[in-house]
Amino acid sequence: MSQTLDVAATQLRLMWRERRLLWLALSVLLLAGASVATSAARLSAQSEERRAVAEEEARLWDSQGVIDPHDAAHVGRAVPAPVRPLAAFDPGLSEFVGASVFIEAHAQNPARHRPIEGGAALSHFGGFSAAWTLQVVAPLLIILAGFATLSGKVARARLRQELGAGASAAALVGGRLIALTAAAGLLLLVMICVSLPAILLQRAGAAEVAGLAGIGGAYAVYLLVFCALTVAASGLFTSARTALVVLLGFWAVSTLLVPRVAPAVAETLAPTPSALAFRAAVTEEAEQGVDVHDPTDEGVEAFEAGLLAHYEVSDLDDLPINFRGARYEYGEKLSTDLYNRHFDRLYDIYDRQEAVQRAFAVLSPTVSLQAWSRALAGTDFGAHLNYLRGVEDYRYRLIQTLNVEMKDHKPPPGERYYLADIATITRHVAYAPSQRPVGDVAAARIPNLAILLVWTVFAIGLVAVSARRLSYLP
Repeated sequence: MSQTLDVAATQLRLMWRERRLLWLALSVLLLAGASVATSAARLSAQSEERRAVAEEEARLWDSQGVIDPHDAAHVGRAVPAPVRPLAAFDPGLSEFVGASVFIEAHAQNPARHRPIEGGAALSHFGGFSAAWTLQVVAPLLIILAGFATLSGKVARARLRQELGAGASAAALVGGRLIALTAAAGLLLLVMICVSLPAILLQRAGAAEVAGLAGIGGAYAVYLLVFCALTVAASGLFTSARTALVVLLGFWAVSTLLVPRVAPAVAETLAPTPSALAFRAAVTEEAEQGVDVHDPTDEGVEAFEAGLLAHYEVSDLDDLPINFRGARYEYGEKLSTDLYNRHFDRLYDIYDRQEAVQRAFAVLSPTVSLQAWSRALAGTDFGAHLNYLRGVEDYRYRLIQTLNVEMKDHKPPPGERYYLADIATITRHVAYAPSQRPVGDVAAARIPNLAILLVWTVFAIGLVAVSARRLSYLP
């Protein structure tokens, strides 16, 4: 072990003397810092904007006064999405999914106002995040720093001298792997430290801290994979040029090509319906269903007959409840079930697409890491879906509260509709953003982490093969 650590210390000194790599790493850190700073500013602006929207929507809702509850249900209101603190580190899909959902009676609307559509000046560094740096740029730096540690004339001559002096091949290879891994770990640590103030600025809590720890651990494993592959290739190929070409080819395929090809293939194998086609399918089924706004609709008449039989009366005026409110309550349940069926089919398609993309992780450790990183950062589609389902739950409770209020109160004599103070009757119906427990999120992404660990075992296995071959170096 002492031999291995001595080799590692020597390699670290050699890398420190390589000023070009040091300046390149500092340049990358500077750009990543600029990205984190702009992300922090953008997230702060989004948080303030969405807070203002929520307050204004609440004010407008409460200012409706005393009106027909069903009219209020059609007025609706917007529910902004929460800002994810860890988006400062890994923005994931947060800029590409809607920032708010407009809720109203009889419909589930998709999210709208995608942040990327804003085109703000602060978005210039949007694609260059800390996560992207560690996923794409850091492996490249690792390759440039380590491809010639065991290959090339100079490295092989030094290796023969070390072997002749009694050092074991395992210690020489292991020391170089430790040195390269230590340098990569330092880069990871600095990147996380650079991102930490921006994350804490967004009022991150214990869940975000736990998520960041899980993300950091996965990135450490990911960088270890590239360190091991780099040392292995350097040992397996005599020519430094050959080792560099092979490693750069793998880097380009795994970090650039596969992560872009995988979604395209997934979309081909499990195509997503267009927004127009989705809406048309919902509308077509709705038109064939019950129209609760039409008293002569067969479904409404059947519901009316069942209600009269239940209360054992022969006329709507004899019902102890407001039939109009009961009718709208019934209709809201039908329309909600309809939309849920269609959205569940859509989400099943997304699940199949995700399974296809996960299969590509066999070719690229980056695919596995991206899924894990975005999930724990709360910037994947799963987090967005959690927001959408929370909004739908709130929408249904709000609309049904209005319908039940109307059902429980008949119009005063001589009046056609029952009127109520909307702010009062809906005060207890509140929306609170829900956050999935970090443990549940991590458990759902275990397959991605498992594939990343398989890559680690494979890479370290190649290092062992390389050390075995170098022990017989002539």
